[in-house]
Amino acid sequence: MDAGLKRELEAKVYAGERLTRADGEALYASDDLAWLGRLAHHTRTERHGDRVTFTLEPGDEGTAATMLYGHTEEHGDRVGEVLRLRELQDSTGGFATFVPLRHRPDSPDRTTTAAPADSLKTYAVSRLLFDNVAHVTCSWVALGPSVAQLALNFGADDLDASAAGAQREELLELVWDAGFRPVERDARFQVVHEFDPAPSLAERRSEPQKVWA
Repeated sequence: MDAGLKRELEAKVYAGERLTRADGEALYASDDLAWLGRLAHHTRTERHGDRVTFTLEPGDEGTAATMLYGHTEEHGDRVGEVLRLRELQDSTGGFATFVPLRHRPDSPDRTTTAAPADSLKTYAVSRLLFDNVAHVTCSWVALGPSVAQLALNFGADDLDASAAGAQREELLELVWDAGFRPVERDARFQVVHEFDPAPSLAERRSEPQKVWA
């Protein structure tokens, strides 16, 4: 991506302008994953500050828009699907969250799936394009804890561990370690409990941190 287009996209994001299909395809074409992450993180922080919600309850399917990715589709197909859902949200306002679901390599067709970097790019571009949905949810089951934690810095602000058998303490540590304030919610996105903010970087460096395998 040339520097001029990069500046143009940055300006649109920081001004809060709605991105187009061409913008989405240009974002996917960028090899600068850190830059994409910064743009998406800016957008999620504008909405949610340092809060990351999580749930251990089964979700209400009627409140979530989903997209399967990492199978046979191209990046342009993902952009088109997000924009289709965005248009539907414009009309109905019925979605509380958007959940990109990674195609699992253990599925019956035995195909490959998206690499972690592609998953992070998908979360970032989805957050930037899907401007009329409150939350972007990452699935502990679909991504695994390490990539799910990284996704919190690539536009995701919500963590669904309802089908993973995870414990509340695990989720709290994961969110804190990523530098966010954990907020437990129910299936309808109502706050159950808001926890303390993340320890400062100096505090976290003073003791060994858990490495998520």
